[in-house]
Amino acid sequence: MVLLGVFNHKRGFERLFVFTLLTVVALIPSRAQTVIGTNGMMNVPTADMRPAGTFDGGASFIQKDLLYKKDYNTYLYYISFTPFTWMEVALRETLLKTQKSATDPKIGFYQQDRSFTVRLRPLKEGKYWPAVVVGSNDFYSDHGASQYACVYGVVSKHFPVKSIGTFEATAGYARHIKSGTTYDGIMGGLTFSPSFFPDMRIMGEYDTEGYNVGLGAFLFRHLNVTCFTREFKGINATVSYQYTIKY
Repeated sequence: MVLLGVFNHKRGFERLFVFTLLTVVALIPSRAQTVIGTNGMMNVPTADMRPAGTFDGGASFIQKDLLYKKDYNTYLYYISFTPFTWMEVALRETLLKTQKSATDPKIGFYQQDRSFTVRLRPLKEGKYWPAVVVGSNDFYSDHGASQYACVYGVVSKHFPVKSIGTFEATAGYARHIKSGTTYDGIMGGLTFSPSFFPDMRIMGEYDTEGYNVGLGAFLFRHLNVTCFTREFKGINATVSYQYTIKY
């Protein structure tokens, strides 16, 4: 059915390209991350946390549909750190297209939107209850003028199914700090890791604005890759390097 949808659409070639790319990535083990650089699925955070002492630095290509009222694709780069198993912080810069100067009308990536995230996990996942994370993007940044400014809460729970694999369900709610930001409303999704390849993650989510499907890959013990599409209208990709200091 997916292939029929790919071929029948008037932009069938582009959809086929995206589908093929996602399939190739599926052949490699993965550790998922959000496109803005915090622990999560694709564009939705989860209540998972990386090991204490983990640094993660990377860059993302973002399709215009993921940003609030932007008519161009863009890029961001970030660094995140998990000092404790219950805390994660991240700093990112998103490239914005603007006029070069008051006297030069040339349009290009001449400005950057600085963004900061703090995530706290008050409850770790147990046998009968989910993990809980509360987070904030840019709570003090220009009075909420950032693309990502919001406060949110998410819960995540793993459901192992013998001989099949492990499902992880995530649900949450984000509230924008000021209107005109990317995250506002109900969000959530499902991740599946097959038993024959437990490091692989196949993901589907709703990120308050639209539906995303994608896959991730963790290569050579440090290289993290995530690739997904918003409703087959374009492609998003994140590449990062992770390193954990044991202490």
